Amino acid sequence: MENVSLENGSQWQICHTFSHYAGSCAFTHLPFPISMSFLDKLVSSGTALFAKKYPDYSYGLIDRLGVDAMLRQQRWEALEATVMGLDSEDLTRLLDGLCLTDKYEDALRSYLAASSSEVRQLVAGAYHLYLAWARRTGSYGAALTEKQIEGFLHFLHEANNDFSRNFSTPVLEAESFARLVRVYMGFSEVEAAESSFANAVHLVPTHLLAHLNYFRTSTPRWLGSAEALHDYVSQVEDDRLRRLLQLMFLIEMYSDLQNENRSTATATFREQHGELISEVLGATALPADDSLLTIYTRNYLACLYRILGQSQQEAALKKQLEGRRTSHPWIYFGW
Repeated sequence: MENVSLENGSQWQICHTFSHYAGSCAFTHLPFPISMSFLDKLVSSGTALFAKKYPDYSYGLIDRLGVDAMLRQQRWEALEATVMGLDSEDLTRLLDGLCLTDKYEDALRSYLAASSSEVRQLVAGAYHLYLAWARRTGSYGAALTEKQIEGFLHFLHEANNDFSRNFSTPVLEAESFARLVRVYMGFSEVEAAESSFANAVHLVPTHLLAHLNYFRTSTPRWLGSAEALHDYVSQVEDDRLRRLLQLMFLIEMYSDLQNENRSTATATFREQHGELISEVLGATALPADDSLLTIYTRNYLACLYRILGQSQQEAALKKQLEGRRTSHPWIYFGW
């Protein structure tokens, strides 16, 4: 952590680590209000040879629900009816698909400006939270400029305001609390992050995003420790969710070891975590579904196979990862 003073006299603690959205941000260097750069417009209006490719963090859900057409045709009531009918995991998936890319920037602006509603409030919060971490960039805390810090804090406050309303359904309310965990992670407010996580899982006990965001908050590189992270993962009751978090814990520990000493990381990793590695690899049976939990589990399992040099096992997952590649854990290693 580093205390940083801004020109207005305020002080903030900035973590010396990178943004978990850094790998997919498109607005990192753009001023507010955000707009596509000239190059982006040129590329996006050119031929297929130069067409800009956008990640799909809904992993096919936007296409399956026809949300793209709803946005183009400004059928806002249909869009909101669709959102209200989603379960918790698909709501996370849709919001990530819409808000963690600049593909829908213009459509989202039109949608948010058209009226006010609780769905709009939730979408705005997810979008502002994305912009906050995009402004922060992937730099270590000591390397952040005052402009980056101010942009980060500005959009965190916007997201915090967006999520502050009372939402009418447990699914919407839990989603807002799950994303608030990430807001308070940015503010370095541990107790508020813990409270938001507790509220989210009270409403939806297996809320995936709540568990993912609280995991990141609890890592040694942010606001926790290896011991606290291990304890958190171990107490998760749902078997499939706990297995994913165990995989995440292993990748996190390897990443820290690699940052300390790349040449000895794998050997030390096997020595320190061999028992858990064997347990996780022996118990991880992947279902055939296309849920977000399964998508994340496949990605982390494939990454663990690569770390361990088990190329055949990793190759066996290759086809299942087509169009389903998450930014994490691969961004840790530049893979």
